[in-house]
Amino acid sequence: MEWCFECPDGAVTVRQEGDRAICQAIRSARGDGLYKAWLKGGKSRFLLGTLIPDGGALRLRRIVPVIQLKNLELWPPAGAEITMAFPFGEPSPPPGFQWEDHPERRMGDPLLAQSAKELGRVLIRKEENGFSLAVRFQPGTPFPLTPLFCLSCLEQISGTWYLRFDFSRRGYPELPHSSWPAGETMGEIHEKEENPWPT
Repeated sequence: MEWCFECPDGAVTVRQEGDRAICQAIRSARGDGLYKAWLKGGKSRFLLGTLIPDGGALRLRRIVPVIQLKNLELWPPAGAEITMAFPFGEPSPPPGFQWEDHPERRMGDPLLAQSAKELGRVLIRKEENGFSLAVRFQPGTPFPLTPLFCLSCLEQISGTWYLRFDFSRRGYPELPHSSWPAGETMGEIHEKEENPWPT
């Protein structure tokens, strides 16, 4: 059997060969960023990998055991998507922050490290007793670092909404701090009178 899922400027195809799923993705190469392909099903998704330049386009090919996708409740596949992990020529991070391409390396818990692998590039800021990660808030997309849903804090940094997560020096989650530089954030959700969620 074979499934084909069209995406903006590309497509993801999945073909079953015995107990294997042959997954392929293709997208036009515009040189505007790094792209990743995902399989989707229900409330979960599975990272296929990063598309690389090949023959004038961006391509990816991966073989995944069907049993693995069944265990993730992603078989048969219900959908797929190709998303930009981060754009090329990205501006400098806001004052006080740095880019972190591998946030999973900073996690002290194996479950969080696995979840953090899907984040891609995030903002990081050193704190007095640890560090904070800021992940861009994108309505309609899966919540980042799902295990820490209740410990997230919505902040506006340099005009852009981010979900902030605070950690100890050893990479273990902590309750949200409230002492970020004035002018860089809009404060924590429970301290705001207006609704910060975009409409």
